[in-house]
Amino acid sequence: MRHSRPLRGLVMAGSMALAATTLSATAAVPATAVALSPGAQACDTHSDHAAEARVRQGSKKSEPAPFKGTGEEYANLANAATLPTGSVTVPTYFHVVLPAAEAADGISAAENRLTTLVTNQVAVLNEAYAGRAAGKKSPGASAATPFTFALQKIDFSYNDAWYGVVPGGVEKEMKAATRVGGKNTLNVWTANIGDDLLGWATFPKKSLDTNDGVVILDESMPGGTAGKYALGDTLPHEVGHWLALYHTFQGGCNGQGDQVSDTPAEAFPQFDCPPDSTDSCLKQPGTDPIHNYMDYTQDSCMYQFTSGQAARMSDAWTQYRAS
Repeated sequence: MRHSRPLRGLVMAGSMALAATTLSATAAVPATAVALSPGAQACDTHSDHAAEARVRQGSKKSEPAPFKGTGEEYANLANAATLPTGSVTVPTYFHVVLPAAEAADGISAAENRLTTLVTNQVAVLNEAYAGRAAGKKSPGASAATPFTFALQKIDFSYNDAWYGVVPGGVEKEMKAATRVGGKNTLNVWTANIGDDLLGWATFPKKSLDTNDGVVILDESMPGGTAGKYALGDTLPHEVGHWLALYHTFQGGCNGQGDQVSDTPAEAFPQFDCPPDSTDSCLKQPGTDPIHNYMDYTQDSCMYQFTSGQAARMSDAWTQYRAS
């Protein structure tokens, strides 16, 4: 029998706690919340091509078909004025899923550990989108974006079916039971996700999709056990998709690729951390963007968004998420 236990919310000082429950097959349990102190802080696609992801090296999953969208959708991004750096604060909620066997009265050791991983993850996410990458090969060699992410709350669910979630199926149940906020709210689910995925995300839409948000492997957060994928860079990758970025290898060496002019064409995803001279599209200008967050290299190799990507995300926010 599966069951779930909610919500021990961690709420940013000065923000309003949202009342919520996590649903199970048998019962719903009221939420509880405690305040944070001030200052606390791969790929597969759905059948409707509404999501993109990041896979682990050696995954048995095939690479995704290029995201097709619908009609002119996303074609006019990066044509409008770019929002100022750091001008958009995104309310951010984490929904942490744990196995039913971990359920216990009071705040469990698992909850304490995952709370630490989440707060570390939000810090890494903000570093990435501020154009910083402390400890990486070339810190600071990245475009700053308009976005900062303000952690509002962490809730916990104990549910075996959700714990091994993959795109589709029980994913919709999980999100319907826990998602909060509007199109401008980032919802992140963490779990021991299946299919050799590190994470996946939905693209923005004109109207709110109840499936909207990001799902990541819990142990990919900073301090987790996912090895070379445990520095927290899966979430910047997936949030890039959430803000309408494609993979750098979108479309290979031909066509418009990822629709960003300053990311060189790339024939296929790169893994590990290959030499900077790597060039899979010899007839196209530039070497492979192996340090870009939207490639598949290991976390220690990722530290870069380009100015074009920052502009595209800015426009995606204005056109799809700001209202």
